[in-house]
Amino acid sequence: MKKKSILFIFAHPDDETFACGISISKYSETKMASTHLLCATKGQAGKAGEPPLCTPEELPHFREQELRDACAILGFDQVDVWEYQDKFLNTVPVDELVTRIHQAIHQIQPEIVVTFAPHGISGHPDHLAISHATTQAVLSLGPETSVRKLYYATRSSDEGFGTMKPPYTDPIESITTIIHAPEYMPKVADALRAHRTQHLSVERVFPGVTKGEHDSVPPNNHYILAWHSLPNYTLQGKEADFFDGLA
Repeated sequence: MKKKSILFIFAHPDDETFACGISISKYSETKMASTHLLCATKGQAGKAGEPPLCTPEELPHFREQELRDACAILGFDQVDVWEYQDKFLNTVPVDELVTRIHQAIHQIQPEIVVTFAPHGISGHPDHLAISHATTQAVLSLGPETSVRKLYYATRSSDEGFGTMKPPYTDPIESITTIIHAPEYMPKVADALRAHRTQHLSVERVFPGVTKGEHDSVPPNNHYILAWHSLPNYTLQGKEADFFDGLA
């Protein structure tokens, strides 16, 4: 019997931990599903830390290694990092991104695909571009595809992102799915600390994490079920599992 599989598709190193760390930890550690990540850039337009931990030329290598370290903590089964330029993902032809996402889906055969909500939570143009391309990719799959659900990672308007309210949120009424697993807060904090060059962002959003704490890590992740191909499936309150409705 094929093991269930989830494909997370994001733009930068650390997107996975900020947006979905609790969920990834839960599905990975409990062996409920295999977890896979596509990261479109190496985050080379980010900061190198303060004081800098590397030169600007070294930053792509540093951030890729930080990503792989964080993903090992979270328990990902597979991590693929693409070579697109940070801050310029929206200049890549959508058809090119869609083709590459189709190839990954064909290889991994996930039932669940997760990406940013169309607003990207932060509004970063790369977040918007990867959300749009992933949506187009899923909606253009043929009937033989393994994919059964597409989720948008977001936050509800009445809950912060750590101790901050992000620039873009969605009303709790629009949130269809809440993965609640507070037991993984320490693991998510460990993964956040692995993104060492990004310690300023980590500490701004999740105060105390860089000092070894984890209380500011939210105990849940929020999603919107954007699309599904499950006949007769209707939501009954908030989902607590990506695989609700799947046999």
